[in-house]
Amino acid sequence: MTPVSRLWCGLLAVCLLSACQGEVTDVPLSTRLITVRDKFYDVQAVSPTKAVVVGYGGKILVTDDGGKTWQAKESGTDLALYNVEFVDEHYGWVCGQDGLILRTTDGGETWVRQESGTRGPIFALSFVDRNHGWGAAERATYLRTTNGGESWESGYLEPSLEGVSEEATLAMVDPNFYDVHFLDTATGWMVGDFGKIYHTVDGGVTWQEQQHSLLGQAGIDDALNLPTFFGVSFANPHEGLAVGLEGKISHTTDGGKQWRFIAEEVSAFATDPLYAPFLRSDGTGWIVGAAGRVLQLQNGQWKAVSLGIPVVTWLRAIDFFDETHGWIVGGYGTILRTTDGGRTWLPSTG
Repeated sequence: MTPVSRLWCGLLAVCLLSACQGEVTDVPLSTRLITVRDKFYDVQAVSPTKAVVVGYGGKILVTDDGGKTWQAKESGTDLALYNVEFVDEHYGWVCGQDGLILRTTDGGETWVRQESGTRGPIFALSFVDRNHGWGAAERATYLRTTNGGESWESGYLEPSLEGVSEEATLAMVDPNFYDVHFLDTATGWMVGDFGKIYHTVDGGVTWQEQQHSLLGQAGIDDALNLPTFFGVSFANPHEGLAVGLEGKISHTTDGGKQWRFIAEEVSAFATDPLYAPFLRSDGTGWIVGAAGRVLQLQNGQWKAVSLGIPVVTWLRAIDFFDETHGWIVGGYGTILRTTDGGRTWLPSTG
């Protein structure tokens, strides 16, 4: 072999090696942004391509390209973050353990801590504009702000003992509130332990319990046996859902004056907890829960559906920006996205 031939063979070998290295796109586990160790508790769809995900260990992830890539944003904490709420492309809030509330005014790029006035966990927030927001917290505590969280006031709701047997009254301790949903500055609902459903029409100044109409349904005669509700969602002032333990789904069509458990054939698919309902004013709806359970509202009926991919973990939250672009998050670093209204779902691993 001539010197020239050896040179060309060497160059060819280098090129082939470089090409092979260029094909390796997998990222080492130690440097991956999203791993199976992640627990994601909530997601907010901010635009058709932008979403914000929060979870365990103070993790905040933001995507601007529909989940092709993600960026981790500094939260300033390693506490669990339970809920994220945006009112527009700029203003958003996050809540979590130890009374933590963070606010962003630049679309999630930077986050600043707000003083909530409580040291217990805050499980959920609901904002209707840049000023008016509410929080659901532990031990019968709720929060309210009218200035974007610059200051928060807290309140305590004394749970009624209506429908509770005399021997069980001592067990009715202060319930945790796990979710809150407001439609406007006046009208909202909050749900939690012991099947509590609270409703306000004055912006959270006063609240009234609504769960009493569920007594006598599904074999439940004692209010202490009502299932804990983890999530609540209203499509309009009349129609709403509350979901929770034992796969129970409670539905109202009159703003909560009367609630009813959805037919047992729906709940019979599983008794695993349901965590998050999502209702839209166009009549579409979704519910996600434990063991990868997903329900979809189809032609006015709730049906168990498959996402088209194996899901073996709990699913904690679902959110849609519009009728086509949506997200689901959960355990084992699960982030799923759809761009066709939920007909197909794809994992987003960043």
